[in-house]
Amino acid sequence: MKVISHASLWRRVVRNAGRQLFRIAENNDDPQMEANGERWLLRELLRAHRAEGGGRPFAVIDGGANRGDYSRSVFRCARELGVEVEVHAFEPAPACVTELRTVFADEPAFRLTGSGLSDLAGEAVLYDGRDGSSQASLVHRLEHSQDPAATITVPLIRLADYFAVNAVKRIDLLKLDIEGHELPALRGLGEQLRPEVVDVIQFEYGGAALDAGTTLRELYRLLSGRGFLLAKLFPRALEVREYRVWMEHYSYANYIAISPRWFSNRPQ
Repeated sequence: MKVISHASLWRRVVRNAGRQLFRIAENNDDPQMEANGERWLLRELLRAHRAEGGGRPFAVIDGGANRGDYSRSVFRCARELGVEVEVHAFEPAPACVTELRTVFADEPAFRLTGSGLSDLAGEAVLYDGRDGSSQASLVHRLEHSQDPAATITVPLIRLADYFAVNAVKRIDLLKLDIEGHELPALRGLGEQLRPEVVDVIQFEYGGAALDAGTTLRELYRLLSGRGFLLAKLFPRALEVREYRVWMEHYSYANYIAISPRWFSNRPQ
């Protein structure tokens, strides 16, 4: 029986080349909004909203607002396209909340809640949360060193409760960037997790999901079971696809849950 401690050179070369090709083909591991399709999707949704009319603002939930980069992009794109928007931002890290209140002080359409999103209201530990790190998470991350001194306790809120208190009837885009806590946040919508209430959901999947013990299959099952179609985000397209085991690789990517209406009456 041959036992080796290191793979041969040709195996290492092929594996590395295969990983790189797969990353490029699948649009993985690219956090840049302009390049990975996030900003393209936002513009497409804003253009469609403008074409549909309806006399109401384009409503966005920025789940995991951090220091406001995504919300800034929403307002910037909306101004460029002449679309009225409102942003409901959620951020549990106090340092980020303070900064967000300053940055968006003159933006009345920005509504900030200093809480994390989950399936139960209450409190929880936020790892790396004291200084407002973009890696701060309600999940104990195995891939990132986490300073115990930076761990804090933060409030949690259910989106279903927020909807009820604030009379939210319709959300055009729900964006979740909450470092592995996406599944509980979605469950926190309760019966409001349906295409008639939330039109499009953008959520991250990657290493944080692995640390949380969440599979892509669980996210697929929850969202498809509520009537959404699931798609992978590419630079200038959404690729609708059914779940397959090979997709369970935990490389950073953005997935989209989209209302079936987009396949029947989308404005041309």
